[in-house]
Amino acid sequence: MKANKTSSKKAKGSRLEKLVASEIRRKGIDKEARRMILSGASYLKGDVWCPNIPYQFECKNNERHNIWKEWEQTEDQCQMNSKPILVISGNYRPALCVLKLDDLLNLIKIEKEN
Repeated sequence: MKANKTSSKKAKGSRLEKLVASEIRRKGIDKEARRMILSGASYLKGDVWCPNIPYQFECKNNERHNIWKEWEQTEDQCQMNSKPILVISGNYRPALCVLKLDDLLNLIKIEKEN
């Protein structure tokens, strides 16, 4: 069995980041959403830049996930006045989102009121 090269791991992560940004634009949520170049650098927080919504996305595309460790990174990198969302995926798997229950319930409440 061959070990994943760093370049292929980065490419997998980049694909998920591009997918998330593309879906946000396609749904009309934020037309400016795009993958952050150099995401993960100490001065660039979050993997997907969405200037018009109060959410910050961290994307992890692995076969094995340590949800709690990934969630801690998502929260640590979240800017003030934004809510963290962790997007996870793996080979041939759908993208799933992890967010705080309170944030999800607030979204449902807003949708129900509209």
